Amino acid sequence: MIEYLQNNTLKDTPSLSGGKKRVRFIINPYSGVRKRLNVEALIAQELDAFQFQFDIVYTEYAGHAIELAQEAAREGLDVVFAVGGDGSVNEVAQGLIDSNTALGILPAGSGNGFAMYLGWGRNIPSVLRRLSTAKVQVIDTCLLNGRPFVNLAGVGFEAKVAHQLKGSKLRGLQGYAKHFFKHLFGYKFKKYEITVDNQTVTTEAFTITVANAPMYGYNFVVAPAAKFNDGQLEVVIFKPANKLRYFFTTLRMLTKSINRSPLVKRLSGKHIDITLFDDDYAQVDGEGFEVEQRKLTFTVKPLSLRVLVP
Repeated sequence: MIEYLQNNTLKDTPSLSGGKKRVRFIINPYSGVRKRLNVEALIAQELDAFQFQFDIVYTEYAGHAIELAQEAAREGLDVVFAVGGDGSVNEVAQGLIDSNTALGILPAGSGNGFAMYLGWGRNIPSVLRRLSTAKVQVIDTCLLNGRPFVNLAGVGFEAKVAHQLKGSKLRGLQGYAKHFFKHLFGYKFKKYEITVDNQTVTTEAFTITVANAPMYGYNFVVAPAAKFNDGQLEVVIFKPANKLRYFFTTLRMLTKSINRSPLVKRLSGKHIDITLFDDDYAQVDGEGFEVEQRKLTFTVKPLSLRVLVP
């Protein structure tokens, strides 16, 4: 397990101006997006060579991006870019927590939820051109049983779908929709005990999202009230209901009105414990896995990561 030092000296900075910046791009060489877009050529073509000195490194195994990001932080680089989706962002962010090196994102994944929320969009050449005026913002990071995340985590149906997507050839919104409907009608509601700070609720639920930031990929906003620099987590509980209602409730995310749905209960706090009564799945930043513990603990590390924003 990675240990993180408490650092209360991280501060927002108004821009990246003021001397040539050293940046590193971390790329998964097996990424289909990399081959399709020729990311290396785009970086060389679009990045401002007068403002940035860059290099590119490649991951060789799962978790390697964490080590590469830690190495960059030790070298004192200004920015390390995760080239990929939310899973790549998660790994690079882990290596930069409590450091003075900022996380940058080139949105080369399918959903790109965190990059979309930050305001970068999906167009890589556009992102590269806008880096000259980018700013650094300091945000919270979070832990699920010691496993870091920066955007969203959860348990239940959403985590099962994320787990099923891992080995799927069909990715993106189409892949998610396929597995959503494949597993929806046979899914059994599970019982949970949820403690948020000093408030405890025992309930059955369809899925539970724990949010540092509001958005899944494709502009689906699951936690409109979430702010990634307030030291709080938003808990969004989807109550048991007729299964088809979840499809229409999900559409509310596109209008940022999910909190007004009668199927949703919202809580917020600094420390969340979820006790499981059944075998289950969890997810962190879209990475689904089978849960081995019966108790999941979510905590916040306030203002612990520097992030590049437009």
